[in-house]
Order: sequence, then C-alpha cells, then structure tokens
Amino acid sequence: MRKILLLSILLAGTSFANEEGGELHEESCVRCHDSGMYTRDNSKIQNHFDLRSQVSACANNLGTGWFPDEEGSVVDYLNNQYYKFKE
Repeated sequence: MRKILLLSILLAGTSFANEEGGELHEESCVRCHDSGMYTRDNSKIQNHFDLRSQVSACANNLGTGWFPDEEGSVVDYLNNQYYKFKE
C-alpha cells in the first residue's frame, strides 16, 4: 500500500512539473521557437546538460525572471515532449 501511495505522489509531482513547464514554455518560448526547433536534425542540444544550459541562457536573455525550479520544469517539459534524454 505504501508503494502505491508513493508512486501516486511521484506521478502527481511529475505531472505538475510537466504542466507548469508547458505553461511557462507557451508564455515565453514560443515567441522564438516552434516545435521544429526541437526536432531538427542539426540541433545544438545533444544531452540533458545542453538542454538545461540552453533553457537557462534563454531565460536570462529574455528576462523571464524564472526561479531555478521553473527552469527545471521547462527542461522537464521539453525533455519529455521532444528530447527524451536520460539525466
């Protein structure tokens, strides 16, 4: 029973992070990037570290004011939707 409860809590947290990341992405990222940016063959993003670095750089350049956990939510969203990198 404990395992089921723990799994439910973990899944709910992941779902929230994806939802928050998706919303933040919609608000700030789609001004410059459509989904083709994430799926192109010559992508600069080759691993999870590159993805985190790029999201942080974009957030700083745009002055989003995101907190580190919000940047992390966007990274999680992009990774789950497009990149599928292992951390």
